[in-house]
Amino acid sequence: LEQASTTRRIEDLRHYILRHIAEPLTVTQLAEHAHISDRQLTRIFKNELGTTPHAYIESVRVERARHQLESTDATLERVASACGFGTLDTLVRSFRRRLDTTPTEYRRRFRTTPA
Repeated sequence: LEQASTTRRIEDLRHYILRHIAEPLTVTQLAEHAHISDRQLTRIFKNELGTTPHAYIESVRVERARHQLESTDATLERVASACGFGTLDTLVRSFRRRLDTTPTEYRRRFRTTPA
């Protein structure tokens, strides 16, 4: 029963993160949403998803940014804002860390609509 409850909680948190991805998201905020402690939230993420809440949020943001870079003409600043990175620098750092490239290079390589 505990495992099913944990899985449902993680699914709820994943949906919550997707709905609020453009906003600043903290471990404390997510824990409050799930009605658990910060430490329990971190433990559940590690056990269920094999990662930390922060790393998971960054991966979701990078995926959202990748999609926008492939399919829109939005400026990099707008993509950064819409995906919750806050600043262009944060977007660039996350892309380098996760994809070993920059948003500009990524868009140039994977653009699906004519520029």
